[in-house]
Amino acid sequence: MGLAGCGSRNALVGDISSDSGTTVEFWTLFSGGDGATMESIVSRFNDEQPLGNVQIDRQRIPWNDYYTKVYTALVADKGPDIAIMHQALISRFQQMLTPFNRYIDDSTASQYVPTLWNRMRFNGNQHAHPIGAYYNRSVFEEAGLDPDSPPTNFREFKNVCDTIVSETDANAFAPSAAMSPIELLRTFIAFDRQRGGQLFNDDLTKVRFNNQDGLRIAQLYHNSTGKYNWDLPNASSSRTDVAFQDGNLGIIVNGTWYAAVLQTLDGMDWNMFKPFVAPGKQQNWTESGSHTIVLPRKNSRDREQTQTAVEVAEWITQENPIWGTQAGHLPAASKLQNSPALRESPLWPKSLSKFSEMASKDQFAYLPRTPFNVNEASTWDFLLDIYSHSTSPKAGLERGAETVQGLIDDVN
Repeated sequence: MGLAGCGSRNALVGDISSDSGTTVEFWTLFSGGDGATMESIVSRFNDEQPLGNVQIDRQRIPWNDYYTKVYTALVADKGPDIAIMHQALISRFQQMLTPFNRYIDDSTASQYVPTLWNRMRFNGNQHAHPIGAYYNRSVFEEAGLDPDSPPTNFREFKNVCDTIVSETDANAFAPSAAMSPIELLRTFIAFDRQRGGQLFNDDLTKVRFNNQDGLRIAQLYHNSTGKYNWDLPNASSSRTDVAFQDGNLGIIVNGTWYAAVLQTLDGMDWNMFKPFVAPGKQQNWTESGSHTIVLPRKNSRDREQTQTAVEVAEWITQENPIWGTQAGHLPAASKLQNSPALRESPLWPKSLSKFSEMASKDQFAYLPRTPFNVNEASTWDFLLDIYSHSTSPKAGLERGAETVQGLIDDVN
């Protein structure tokens, strides 16, 4: 179950020993730059010991296995003290989590951005990862476009993309860097909400994306690799990410973390704009998820040990600007968003300031917290089939709606 050191350590999770103090076990799924940043945060905590004789034991579990292992461990009452969880999956685990509000005071809510805090309903503390439209300034300049005036609506967006195609050898636009169904879903959600649509009805019992709004976005995906010739109908993994970093793609949609990746590339002249460019846009929305620290139920942990785990979670979310400055994510703690460290970061003018403004205006459309695993890639592979011309927009959307409605009906 990934419980490192069971049977061989003096201080197991949550146990207090006069020699080794308290150890809080923390499960994460972060890899790459996110993993390195979280490792740095945990190392700083263990070196500085801001809560006294308390240590964090960070367990990194691979993404593909993470939620299966978390679920199995929580059912067996062998889970960690705190764990990372995507907000969209909270409802699947709700009965196995302890609400934070039993262990925090009334002032805690004021320390977080209201829109992000309220989204969690006191179940955890967030780090948001909304999506934005990243663009290569050099490609814009080669096409004769003004790199300081990115598009703000579909008419401008189409003109930019058409110009890149006609004036350069680069492709113009891709709605996903990894060419994964989940990334295509994120952009679909943003564009669909901009038109006034939504994935489900309010009580999450009926699919709502198989309508004219959804079909228009599905058609945009199909046209991007067909009629408009903005990209290739090629679903190869990470193809567009490589093309963008090599200067062979003008615009790509990705999450907050992508800014940190681009910042490490020598000679990469990039920027980001708010992705409010859907055809028929009625309102400004971007899709967002959140990495949330949750508090699993644990019969072996007493109130004092639980209080320590909560304080560790608060320290991680409130005292570490490098989650923004280094990993590129938007911290939920108000003091971090207003901190000199974040605002003087090279990422602030390019990406973080724009994400922060969208958060302050409540322009984040979250993936709904469904009772089924909404993050399962195979559920949304019809979007990839539409993009790669393996199916038509109408047939793909109908197939997807039938699949997702079946998942909803199975749990109701």
